[in-house]
Amino acid sequence: MSIEPCRRPLRRLARLPWAAALAASLASVSHANDWKSANDEVGAFTRGHADILRWERANAPAQAPSTPPQGEPWTLEQVVAAAMRTRPDLLATRGMSALERAQLRVDARAFALQAERAWIRAVAAQQAAAYQRQVLEAAEAGAELAQRMLRVGNWSAARQMQEELTLLDAQAQALAARHAATAALADLARLLPPPAGGERLLALDQVARHLPPRLPALSGSTAPDVPALEQQALLAHPRWSLMAADAERQERGLSAAARENIAQTIDGAVVSAQGVWPATIGATQVWPHAWDKAARDRAEADALERRIRADVQVAVSSWLAAQALAQGTLQEVQRVQAALEEDMVQRYNGMLKSTWDVLASARDRVRAVNAALQAQRDAWLAHAELQAVLAGLPYTGSAPGADTGVANAAAKGH
Repeated sequence: MSIEPCRRPLRRLARLPWAAALAASLASVSHANDWKSANDEVGAFTRGHADILRWERANAPAQAPSTPPQGEPWTLEQVVAAAMRTRPDLLATRGMSALERAQLRVDARAFALQAERAWIRAVAAQQAAAYQRQVLEAAEAGAELAQRMLRVGNWSAARQMQEELTLLDAQAQALAARHAATAALADLARLLPPPAGGERLLALDQVARHLPPRLPALSGSTAPDVPALEQQALLAHPRWSLMAADAERQERGLSAAARENIAQTIDGAVVSAQGVWPATIGATQVWPHAWDKAARDRAEADALERRIRADVQVAVSSWLAAQALAQGTLQEVQRVQAALEEDMVQRYNGMLKSTWDVLASARDRVRAVNAALQAQRDAWLAHAELQAVLAGLPYTGSAPGADTGVANAAAKGH
């Protein structure tokens, strides 16, 4: 992409309806005209703000700007099923023990989570790239109009260069968004079976054509039964049930007095250590092998149970927070859009804001919408992570909104 926007032909502005009309108006200004004539020409463009706002309404968050898929969109379930065809090692076979089957189930769920994450990120990256193109188009329009204002003497070179710097930033952001979309598509393609034509990897443009244009809305309970979810995760874990059963069997072989002595011996050793680890059992204390085995089995089972319960609680919290953030951000963006639209129209009509101020406002609002889409992506990822934890996997997610810049983008839009 060229970094010399001022030399671009005027037809580049035709990408945006309002930009084309504005550029056509300015194109009629002769270089021989003085600054007053140029200003009159710009002022004669009376529908600039209306066209800009109409464009923004057409690109509201509910109407994500992306190329419609040329093929049938792949659903999340279809992508996971296709990915599973590449992993024959995840097929259950006769003769497997209960532990082997449980571990295989968890391994299969872990791979399914990879496919789900790849699909979610690919769809979200496509959306982000589409919105970033709108930011670039607005910056291109502003830069070319600024160049024309400079030519007729109505703007200083310093002010015109500010628009060029804005365009350079938009170009960099658009390039980064395109690369992120390409990387996300590649991550998804590598998990899917190759095509029948002999290629070893699905073409990325083919994957892109089969993605839905946007992430659908998620719906879920706002008050989940966390204890029930903890129990579900415990039963789904391939080792916890067996470990708990072993610990109970060891304890049943001991008397009540022996179980009490085990607890007292452990407590006494920890107190006597006085911070010097590992703690040591006294030479005169009784600690038979049966006690040692029972204590270790119980400690390992209890530690795993605490980890699973904690993972469920964190995953539920992350899911609820991400869901609330996605819903709240979208509602706030829509509210701010409506308020700023009304304010910008009033200021433009009152000659308090220029066409370039309206262009800048349009760019900021598109960024805010993009942040709302990233918040929705995080909600999808948090939901997938929660389902994986309930299937027996450890929690590996991150805090919702940590890398989306939602607050910053909303602030810019405001």
